Amino acid sequence: MPKVTEENLFIANKLGIQFEPNELKLDKWGNVDFYFKKDNLFVLLEVEKGQKHPNTNVAKVWPYLEENPKIKILLIQIIRDENKAPKNRLALCDFLGQKLENVFPNRFRFIKSNWSDNNVNEIKKSIMSKMEDLT
Repeated sequence: MPKVTEENLFIANKLGIQFEPNELKLDKWGNVDFYFKKDNLFVLLEVEKGQKHPNTNVAKVWPYLEENPKIKILLIQIIRDENKAPKNRLALCDFLGQKLENVFPNRFRFIKSNWSDNNVNEIKKSIMSKMEDLT
């Protein structure tokens, strides 16, 4: 497990999903920090600590969805307090997430949240709701 992934394992563990121990390779588009797969649904978790371009972690699922028409993706993006990405790049995450939900209405859902122990239950509820949308 890469060091960056290990640093974020505590967040993955609090979400109540049994993520795989390795990153997921999205073919040539990059890797995802954490993932869970059930049938054709992938639940992907990207935890942004030092990433200055977090929008790329949303954008990379677009070509992967195009190339794999039978899969569905729920992308969870958690922004840690330490992340200092510019506001416009964080706004691009929201824009791209919404765009992908429109382009792939039955195959993609997006959750972006700032990390806090206080909002874990809210994030979990959102995850369950969006997973139901895709199943």
